[in-house]
Amino acid sequence: MSTFQPLQTFEHLGVKFWEDQRKALDGVQEFADGWFKRRHAGTQAALEAAKRISEGATPLEMLGEYQNWAKDAMGRMVADGLAFQQQIMKAGALLNTHSLSSADGGVTAKPGAEAQTSNSLKAA
Repeated sequence: MSTFQPLQTFEHLGVKFWEDQRKALDGVQEFADGWFKRRHAGTQAALEAAKRISEGATPLEMLGEYQNWAKDAMGRMVADGLAFQQQIMKAGALLNTHSLSSADGGVTAKPGAEAQTSNSLKAA
């Protein structure tokens, strides 16, 4: 007969939950900081491009300046996408770590499978 120690199980869950919350908030802060940094860089680049475009002697020079600005803007958009993808992957990794080990007599959750208690597995 195994003994169930709910306080230890819930203590582990509570601590793990709040540790993961901290990690998630740190990740969102990192993502937001990068996003704002790219927005500030984009605003500065647009201002400088607008000045160069207005100073262009020919339509071809103006178009060249616009193309340079647009190329850099697309680079920032790609960086946004990559940063978002990394944030989603980090969040997925945090969600994946929420299973308890079956040695604790707790719940063992596998992706795509129903959760079962280790004690009910022994009884089967």
